[in-house]
Amino acid sequence: MTTIQRALRAGALAAALGLGILGSALAQTGASPRIGLVLGGGGARGGAHLGVLEVLEELRVPVACIAGTSMGALVGGAYAAGMSPRDIEAQVAAADWVNIFDDSGGREAVTLRRKALDDRYYSGIELGVSRGGVRFREGALAGEKLKLFFNQLTRSEFGERSIEDLAIPLAIIATDIGSGERVAIRKGNLTSAMRASMSVPALMTPVLRENRKLVDGGLTDNLPIAEAKQLCDADVLIVVNVGSPLLKPEEVTGVVTVLGQVVNLLTEQNVQKSKALLGPKDIYIEPDLEDITATAFTRQIDAAKRGRVAALALSAELRRFTVSAHEYVAWQGRKRLAVPRTPPLIDVVEVAPTRFVNPQTLRRGISQREGEPLDAAALARDLVTEYSQGDLLSLDYGVVREGDRTILRITPVEKPWGPNYLRFGMGLASDLRAESSYSLRALYRRTWMNDLGAEWLTGVQIGSVQSLSTEFYQPLEQRHAAFARISASTSLRKTPIYSEGDRLAIYRIQENRAVLDGGFNLGTFGQASLGWAERSLGSVLDTGPDALLNHSQRLGGPLATLAIDTYDQPYFPTRGFKVDITYFDALRHSDRGGSSLDAYSRSEARFGAAYNLGPFVALGRVEGGTTFKGTLPLADAFTLGGPLRMAGFAQDQMLGGDYLFGRLEGQYRLNFASPLYDLSLIAGVVAEAGRMNKLLTDTSLSGWQRSFGAYIGASTFLGPLYIGVADAKHGKGRFYLLIGSP
Repeated sequence: MTTIQRALRAGALAAALGLGILGSALAQTGASPRIGLVLGGGGARGGAHLGVLEVLEELRVPVACIAGTSMGALVGGAYAAGMSPRDIEAQVAAADWVNIFDDSGGREAVTLRRKALDDRYYSGIELGVSRGGVRFREGALAGEKLKLFFNQLTRSEFGERSIEDLAIPLAIIATDIGSGERVAIRKGNLTSAMRASMSVPALMTPVLRENRKLVDGGLTDNLPIAEAKQLCDADVLIVVNVGSPLLKPEEVTGVVTVLGQVVNLLTEQNVQKSKALLGPKDIYIEPDLEDITATAFTRQIDAAKRGRVAALALSAELRRFTVSAHEYVAWQGRKRLAVPRTPPLIDVVEVAPTRFVNPQTLRRGISQREGEPLDAAALARDLVTEYSQGDLLSLDYGVVREGDRTILRITPVEKPWGPNYLRFGMGLASDLRAESSYSLRALYRRTWMNDLGAEWLTGVQIGSVQSLSTEFYQPLEQRHAAFARISASTSLRKTPIYSEGDRLAIYRIQENRAVLDGGFNLGTFGQASLGWAERSLGSVLDTGPDALLNHSQRLGGPLATLAIDTYDQPYFPTRGFKVDITYFDALRHSDRGGSSLDAYSRSEARFGAAYNLGPFVALGRVEGGTTFKGTLPLADAFTLGGPLRMAGFAQDQMLGGDYLFGRLEGQYRLNFASPLYDLSLIAGVVAEAGRMNKLLTDTSLSGWQRSFGAYIGASTFLGPLYIGVADAKHGKGRFYLLIGSP
């Protein structure tokens, strides 16, 4: 044997002896196993994860890595980012889960112009129109507020959180909606990964990451056991399953429950495959959450308590992994996020490039100033307000350091189906007798035609009222405070003529109108305008005897409007007030033959208010119209009668040149909207009084008339729904049905 061979053999023996001694030492000291934590998906039931984490901390059980899906990704991501279970629970408890799935900032966040469009045309049924064809949104919700909540939860205002930089290794599970593949996200932006893992298909818009459209990870791996084993080569797994059980056959009764059952079936299949990977040393926790559904987000703290009970029941097994107080404090010191006492000072605010929205307009909507500390709460409110304007798919932020500068980076993502849109609306009214009306309408809207945000609207309506209209709207500066507008329309409607409560005749009313005006938007709650209107009016007998003469005329004059709307909801408000005032003076007035006619003026004012008393809401409305000079023609007369305006009388039963109207209403909310869908059921009682002077029809209805009624109402995706009954002394008591916007 050579000298070199003897040296190698001696070295090998020494190494073997050293390894044996090291192994013996590890055995004697009881080196802690690597523990992988698996947090499954289950929607609101995932609140149970918080209770489990509390118990693990109390028992001093450190985890080496976390794999989470859906709600498990939310809780696991926040914990891996250094937040304590108590801090996470406090933020979950403080969050407004009723409104967090409403992407907008509410009606108070949008201009009066947008309110009018949204009230008349369904924003939920919005199609994109381009040369490539018609395109629909990819999810009912964009998850804007949810994403901002994730930013708050992980304290992103102190710097962008990347998964690969977290104190605890983390894997978040999502699904590629294009290929159906399971995607384990181990790097990149943390909060966008959390948002992707919770994107229920069709309900929430997919998240685009690395050219993949990602949705809920529960479809492919709701209990990522294999991922946790691979992530940190875990010796032991603690697995928490909060998935929803399958519905019983008798519980599957409609489209919603069928779709829910399909998702549950897909989820349960992959969960069973994952559970087969559990080893004898692993700990499996399944809290009792039978009465907590996946959508009961207001019950997450209740779920946390159930999770705590389930973990404590297995405390004897969990104690096998307890470390000393000194070791655990040291572990927490390495893993827990040290939150600075003061927010970062922002040196620069940047808005990422956009395709059609003016970045300067977005910047002017962000109140954060350069050189001042970041106000994260105000920033979140500003982002929701700017998102609510309707041009964006999402609007996010990040705080990054570049050299010696701290940059607040605003990242807008515009709607892929914009900037040209098609919307629809409808209305149906019936007194369940012979009187009924309907309308179907569509609106084509071109936005951002220039850097100031010019819009062109074209609308068409068919039904009881037929119309065609077009409008060009030009803001005069970037925050859209001042504007100029030109519009034209033509419409055809029918007006009934009543006598002694019976319909005597019907006249067709034709109106053509062109308006040039300008004005100011009063913040987000009002608008004032002044301009000139050119009109042609015609009334022609359609059926019945000649109660009135056929008449055609041309007129022109100044038109002034003032509108204020602070209602929180358009049709069943619980707070706020609404004002509408219009004035038109027909300075130039002639008949179709060119003969000069007596000029007239027309002024109308409406005021309404709502006051919230818990489940009760009190509403009041006062209206009035008058002619300061001349006599109103039939085509421009004021009307009373029909649902919501003297419901004990037929639609437009009273016509005249001067009126007053008042309505008192009490509502009781029979239920409250779910966090995931807005459907409120309301019971109401109504007392109305009105007086029409200078009557053109049904002169027997002079003086004050009264109407009393009751209804059941609901806010639906088609707009308001009323089913009611009303009676009046001089009217014919009637039932009525009203669906959609009038």
